[in-house]
Amino acid sequence: MRTKFSKFTLFMLLAGALTALRGLLERSLPEVLLLASFILLLSAAGRKDLRDGKLPGRFAGAALLLGILGLPFFPDLSFGLRLQGSLAVSLPLFLICLVRPGAFGGGDVKLMAGCGFFLGTEAVLPAFAAAAVLAGVRAVFLLLRGKAGRKDRFPFGPFLCAGMALMLMLGFP
Repeated sequence: MRTKFSKFTLFMLLAGALTALRGLLERSLPEVLLLASFILLLSAAGRKDLRDGKLPGRFAGAALLLGILGLPFFPDLSFGLRLQGSLAVSLPLFLICLVRPGAFGGGDVKLMAGCGFFLGTEAVLPAFAAAAVLAGVRAVFLLLRGKAGRKDRFPFGPFLCAGMALMLMLGFP
């Protein structure tokens, strides 16, 4: 039986492999295990959002827990920077949702809060920027091919996860 991998899954496998390889060369084993766990979490969250169009809060809670576990292993990423990272993207997303209900799902907001605590401000802001660019390119592609209209929606969570995985590949935190 052949297994078909989505582009998202293939990207996350590549991100995980490169992050682990880089980690094994530059980091301690507990740090590598935390980074690998975070990549697996991002992969599961993105696949869930692709499949169901929903991001349960358990993914945000797990990311927060990994961030707490990472406190002693990533000393350059203080509690304060993690807290800032937690709010840097999730708070603006939440405010946008208040002004324009449905602009983002609650799962996206919570995921960015939990993952922002793991990554910190320095990584979560470019991760969100990368996610926005990736989602924008996908939207334009769908529009040009006639696969979607201007009012159509698609899950943003996989793009958030891909953006954060990209930051890990680049060496953040």
